[in-house]
Amino acid sequence: MARLTLSNHDHLDYTLTLPSRPAEILVVYIHGFASHQRGEKAIYFRDRAVERGMAYLAFDLRGHGDSSGTIRELTLTRGLEDLSAILAGPAAPFRKIVLIGSSMGGQLAVWTAAWNPNRIAAAVLIAPSFSFYQNRLRDLGEGGLRRLNQEGEMRIKNEWIDVTVGREMIEDAKGYDIEKILPTYLTPTLILHGTADATVPPEGSFDFLRRAAARPLDLVLIGGGDHRLSQQKDYLFDMMTAFLHRVGLVS
Repeated sequence: MARLTLSNHDHLDYTLTLPSRPAEILVVYIHGFASHQRGEKAIYFRDRAVERGMAYLAFDLRGHGDSSGTIRELTLTRGLEDLSAILAGPAAPFRKIVLIGSSMGGQLAVWTAAWNPNRIAAAVLIAPSFSFYQNRLRDLGEGGLRRLNQEGEMRIKNEWIDVTVGREMIEDAKGYDIEKILPTYLTPTLILHGTADATVPPEGSFDFLRRAAARPLDLVLIGGGDHRLSQQKDYLFDMMTAFLHRVGLVS
């Protein structure tokens, strides 16, 4: 792993893996909420991508893994700043960037691609959390939201995570209404979503498919797949490479 120091002296831990021959394409993996760069899918995608001659970069958002900060300080704005720093830093030498965003990472990928249409060649979104704000309100409920506003922070615990978040995460997320970019989002995009995803239901992906301006824009539903889709990671990668071949990025 390597370390990228930010202007405020925070740091991002990242891992850049290169194939045996020079690569034009860099795949950047953006993990989800309360995850990290060494998740099962991230490592599997790295190995397969490098085998295919692509460079691969995964990193920990601040508050995750070995990067500085805490999840208590997490906001979408800060996540976008982290991704921007990676693109301007270790990703800078590469001509073509493919973003793979998982869950919250999918929303970070979409906003980044919308703001940098000439920099991002394609996006692959795995169970993307397009409605991060609405999903958090749903999880908190009225009582939880009231307590969060009163106390300034709240514990979120389920079968996968046990973290404390701040009210700033909710307030910040209000500014990222996906409606703002649907008409101008043009990046070739593949969405992969499980039909049994209870964390981020696939309806949001259907809505994005119907209304976003990007072409090609494909949605592949994974029958019975949960939010993580770790058991289907080989199929996910096969769908990714088929899509990248279709848009002319891989042979």
